Amino acid sequence: MSPVMKKSLVYIFAAILLVSSHACKQDEFFELKRPQETQWVNTTTFDQGLSSAYFALTYSNGFQGVNQMRDFASSGAAQLLPQTSTSVAWNEMYFWQFDQNVSHNNELWKFAYQAITLCNMAIELDREKAGNPFTLKTDGTDYKDNYVRQLGEYYFLRAYAYWNLIKIFAPPYNPGGNNSGAYIPFKTTVPTSKEAVFAEKLGSTEEIYNLIIFDLETAKAKLPKAFNSATMLPTYEVGRATQYTAAALLGKVLFLKGDYTKAQQELTIVLDAAEKENRFALEAPLEAFNKNVVKTIPKEAVWEHNTGDPAIGGASNYMYYGMIISLNFRDADNGGRGKDMVKSSWNQFTMSYWALDKMGWMKDATRGDYTVTDAAKSDLRFQQLYYPLLAYNPTGDPLLYETLSAHAAVNKPQIYVDKYFRGGPGDGRYTKFPTIRLADLYLSRAWLRWKAGDSAGAVADLNKVWNRANPTGLNRYTTANVNHDAILAEYLREMSGEGWTLDFMMSTRMPIPAADRTTISAMDAPYTNWKWRIPAEEANLNPNYK
Repeated sequence: MSPVMKKSLVYIFAAILLVSSHACKQDEFFELKRPQETQWVNTTTFDQGLSSAYFALTYSNGFQGVNQMRDFASSGAAQLLPQTSTSVAWNEMYFWQFDQNVSHNNELWKFAYQAITLCNMAIELDREKAGNPFTLKTDGTDYKDNYVRQLGEYYFLRAYAYWNLIKIFAPPYNPGGNNSGAYIPFKTTVPTSKEAVFAEKLGSTEEIYNLIIFDLETAKAKLPKAFNSATMLPTYEVGRATQYTAAALLGKVLFLKGDYTKAQQELTIVLDAAEKENRFALEAPLEAFNKNVVKTIPKEAVWEHNTGDPAIGGASNYMYYGMIISLNFRDADNGGRGKDMVKSSWNQFTMSYWALDKMGWMKDATRGDYTVTDAAKSDLRFQQLYYPLLAYNPTGDPLLYETLSAHAAVNKPQIYVDKYFRGGPGDGRYTKFPTIRLADLYLSRAWLRWKAGDSAGAVADLNKVWNRANPTGLNRYTTANVNHDAILAEYLREMSGEGWTLDFMMSTRMPIPAADRTTISAMDAPYTNWKWRIPAEEANLNPNYK
């Protein structure tokens, strides 16, 4: 096999690298016609493929906080701190330089397709073996609680991988418009030859969305509501998808697709589970961000980025790119405040003055009045998940001023996101992170209800989120003051720095703001130009891009 052919198979067969101790001896594997991981002979070995797919979509270089960083930097919620520079693609993200070949995006592409390959292998195996490849008793718990559930996870992860790819490398879905443009490879089977590889086609946005929705519907039907220690493999206990995770992600997909009625139905499945079954709950804001014990799951988390301190059974991995967008460095511990705060010299992004004006947390920042408002000071989110610092003063109190030399040019007060590395005692580095959480779903449903004319329902959802953070000033929202701007402001207060702001903006069809940036203009729906460049290696080797 020629070196060029080996390269062209990287994205198809690279899943094997993850499964085999994440090795990088690629040529040895690519000499095989169809490289295999540890042979799948039972539900225990079948689970190893899942572990590898989860690794690719959470802990790999394409993730680890990359989505959160990209979203925050590009959404308008952030401002770029002056004269700061790191090895990340900060300039490209902040100034929407979509034509650049961005390494973070290339890594996401690679690992997403590795996960897709694994998922396709599992789904093909199920189809070829009539739904029971390990000849299990179909009325037994190993079949129902492990195999069927595992298959549901494979469908979920394929959907999640394609969801990430289509959001980055293709324009957003255009409700009522033309979605026939084809941007990314559409793979639902595992090719076994170079001819099969080159015969693969690009999928249209419509096709990719249809597959994502099908996969999530399938996953929702197969996944359980919760872990059962009596019958399920212990690997499923934390950080894995449930029926509610699938419903929540499906709701987000449908929201962005513009199918508002169905989106609300899916979100309501999860919110009903919170309100009627007590499966989830809104706690104090910090509680979703301060857990580093693997099995301690925040009540608000619908799906966790489950790292956890390795000393107590967690993964030796963490939200690396949180150091670019959040106050604390990875060495923070015991909550990351006071003497345990370790400010990140790598940080390049704080809350934009545009966003703070919308949030009502500075008096008039866009006109130079950076006074923190009483509304901010009384909000538990501001107290627990954000942090204000005055302009650079190298001899000032580090709890009050910018003191890091990397921020010597920061000459205005800032408000930092402070949602990363907040766990402890132990090791704040391995603090878990809520990939999907309850407050996001309430705010999304609030907008959907408002849009549908159900102002009372929107108010109820908004006040649930508001009241949790403002116990001394309850029920801010009424049918007289609920509107898009009010919901957007609440979303910015609640969700900034968590990776979903752009999705919310695009789902509501609002312009993506230029915000504090003066060299770009706002982008209106349908956001036709919002797509990042396909990785150069893929574009060079894939004949579909010629």
